[in-house]
Amino acid sequence: KKIERTPYGDLVIGQIPRLLSQIDRNPYSPTYGCGDRAFWHYRTMTDYAAPLHQEVALTLAIAWQQKRDANPYWQSEQLRETACAAMRFWSKLQHKDGSFAEFYPGERSFVATAFTSYAVSEALLRLGEHVGDEDRSALLTALSRAAKWLHRHRDIIVVNHTAGAIAMLQNMRILTGDGLYDEYREAKVEDLLSYQHEEGWFYEYGGADPGYLSLAVDYLAKDYRHSRDARLRDALHRALDFMRYFYHPDGSFGGEYGSRNAKYLVPHGLQLMAAESLAAAQLATTHIRGLVAGTVVNPATMDDRYNAFFLNKYSEAWADQQEIQTVAEPEFTNCFFSGAGLLVHSSPSSYTVLGLSKHGVIKSYTTSPDPSALYSDTGYFAEFADGTIGTTQWLDLDAEYQLREEGEYLHVNIVGEMALFNASLPLVRYLIPFRLFLKLAGSYGRLMDWFGRKVIHRMIIARRQQPLHFERNVCLGPEEMIITDRLRLTGDKRLLRLGRSADATAIHVASSRYVQAADLGVIGASNAPDEYLESLNQGQVLEIITKVELSGRRSNSVKHQIEDEKEVAAA
Repeated sequence: KKIERTPYGDLVIGQIPRLLSQIDRNPYSPTYGCGDRAFWHYRTMTDYAAPLHQEVALTLAIAWQQKRDANPYWQSEQLRETACAAMRFWSKLQHKDGSFAEFYPGERSFVATAFTSYAVSEALLRLGEHVGDEDRSALLTALSRAAKWLHRHRDIIVVNHTAGAIAMLQNMRILTGDGLYDEYREAKVEDLLSYQHEEGWFYEYGGADPGYLSLAVDYLAKDYRHSRDARLRDALHRALDFMRYFYHPDGSFGGEYGSRNAKYLVPHGLQLMAAESLAAAQLATTHIRGLVAGTVVNPATMDDRYNAFFLNKYSEAWADQQEIQTVAEPEFTNCFFSGAGLLVHSSPSSYTVLGLSKHGVIKSYTTSPDPSALYSDTGYFAEFADGTIGTTQWLDLDAEYQLREEGEYLHVNIVGEMALFNASLPLVRYLIPFRLFLKLAGSYGRLMDWFGRKVIHRMIIARRQQPLHFERNVCLGPEEMIITDRLRLTGDKRLLRLGRSADATAIHVASSRYVQAADLGVIGASNAPDEYLESLNQGQVLEIITKVELSGRRSNSVKHQIEDEKEVAAA
């Protein structure tokens, strides 16, 4: 049974004017249908239109289709024509080999090809006969080229990309009736299943990220609603059972303890799976509550580049939302995922997640009576005299840590070295050589594939150690958490700054760093005074002890505070 009014509908309807403002709606313009306003309107900001923006077509198609929620865009001829124009412009951006770019001209991007092709294929399905024969034929030709390119390529570094390809290929089977797409899809399903960890998560740059896992679940559920593939059903249930541990009491989800720092929860797959998965029903229910309360990252808080991409997932959740039977709140219980390097600790009044594979990232929340973010520590950052920046917040599934229980207390010990935080802006220095390279090499698919892999390795994957050793000891009890950090320089570099942040990230992830309510005012950040930096530079050990109260009543003026924080330099 569909429900009559949803927060998803209110959100999508409220965002339609913003979407339409992003699109060139002049039918006499050569960029008619382009959704990249920086390209067609400002004209001097970028020299190519990013295909990702064309995913506006799916949201417009759904808004045209939906009658409920007092939708003023239902059966709007202007909306239907704008959706078709966006799809036509998408096809103009396709390379001859069938692929699409994501960030720069000539790029052969698996994710851009898979995700944008899914959005266009789904818009075609939803608009049906209301897409003209000429447009339909041209779009199916472009989609067929994209499907063949996806079949020839694979992307298992970030597995959610493969999930998107599976959903797209399923749609092609429905649109064309051609069994060839079943063969293409089967190869991708086998690939994807081989990269699911036994704990339920899919690999995202080598680790587990709950936010991106929700995106993979979203695309797999889109396929499963048509295929009823038992293998995907089992994979979805394992993933959802893992995800439920990373819903926080205040309604937020994910964070810097994940491999890619994503804080969003994608809703469409939850709605599709809610009837057969208790975890999906719980996550969907709590996500709606968080959306209403304003505690979750959602498309309204995202930049123009990702607003359209994520909004179509909310649009699909709006279109397919069913009435969910009353379900119990998720239970906040202890769990240790050794494969992912994630530890979940629950006390009577708090809920804490430790990213052990991220060298001790900590996110802690109160559970009652008014849940909120209690403490957030995303690790140390250090600026050295040579201009480099180091961080403890880097992913390593082989990170060195130990766990020990003593009665009601859990002791965690983590040791490691800082790694380089790549904060470079390469186009500031190399814009002209980069553009010359793209002009000369952009038509060579294999060369651009190689170049794309090199860019990803340099900007995201590569790790270079920095000369600062750290040891973090965390003692978790029923009423307080004590964090003891010891830091020591191991080389000749001089430190200029040292501190820890409550919400900083140290890996380049395009759809990240969005603000949520839990980030504002939460304690956890600190900076080392000059005298302690000098002690470190002289070879001494800096010890930082932080005590966080996990129980006790909050005052009206201060929600939570560190009870005692002292920093001492010891020989």
